[in-house]
Parts: sequence; structure tokens; C-alpha cells
Amino acid sequence: MKVYKKIMGVITVIENIVLAISLLMVLILTFGNVIARYVFHHSWGFTEELTVAVFVLVSLLGAGVAARKGELVNLALVTDNVGPKVKKVLLAISNIICIVYSLLLCYEAFGRIKVDHTFSPILHISKMVFWSFVLIGGISLVLHFIEHTIDYLRDNKEVK
Repeated sequence: MKVYKKIMGVITVIENIVLAISLLMVLILTFGNVIARYVFHHSWGFTEELTVAVFVLVSLLGAGVAARKGELVNLALVTDNVGPKVKKVLLAISNIICIVYSLLLCYEAFGRIKVDHTFSPILHISKMVFWSFVLIGGISLVLHFIEHTIDYLRDNKEVK
């Protein structure tokens, strides 16, 4: 378990760096596009393709990092009104469902990578690149949900 935690710590650092660079890139592209529209009266058409793709990556990686600590948004209506043992069981079931969903997301993304040989309309980038962002995010979710599940099942602390 300690080895897994160390590996996940390194993965999380890499994810945080990718998230920071991605958000900075989107900020620069979007700001540049606004300046181009108002100063030169000409929009950069490619920015929409890139920002949508990068936002998919940012959303899924961010969700994975949040899942690591159990900080994803959830409906706590039931779990807040039961005892700690039942809460632990319900949260384990919830995490297992999330892991299964994330695996399905990976499966679907991998399937799309294999069959989608089209290119984006403006930049002519293979859509496999964009689908790989979904696959990377799905893998992140799976790994972090597993880590979170193991953490709170092993510890006797209060779970989120």
C-alpha cells in the first residue's frame, strides 16, 4: 500500500502540473483571441477546438484529483443520516460504482481512439488525440477512486 501511495503521490504532482499548464494555455489562448477580435477584428478560429479539448482534460483530471480525497460533489442526503458503519458501506458501494463507471469511460474512449480516424475541422489534428484526453482522465479517475476507497476502508477515521 505504501508503494501505491507513493506512486499516486507522483501521479498527482504530474496531474497538478498538467492542470496548471493547461489552464494557463487556455487563459492565454482565450485572452489572445479576445484581443485579436477587438484590436484586429479577426478571431482565431483554432482556439475553440483547443480550449474545448483541453477543458475535457482539465475536467476529468480535476475530478480525479478531487476523488483522491473524496471531495467530489455528491448527494449526502442518505449518508448523513445513517451510522458510521452503514456510511462506510454506502461510500464503498458508491466508490465501486464510480470505479466501474470510470472503467466504462476508459473502455469507450479506447474504442473511439481505435475507430475515429477523422480530423478536427480547423487544425486537422487527429480526433484520436482528443479521445486520448478522455482515456487519460478516465484512468486518473479509476486510480484515484481506488486510492480513496482503500484509504477510508483501511482507516478508522471519519469518512467524507
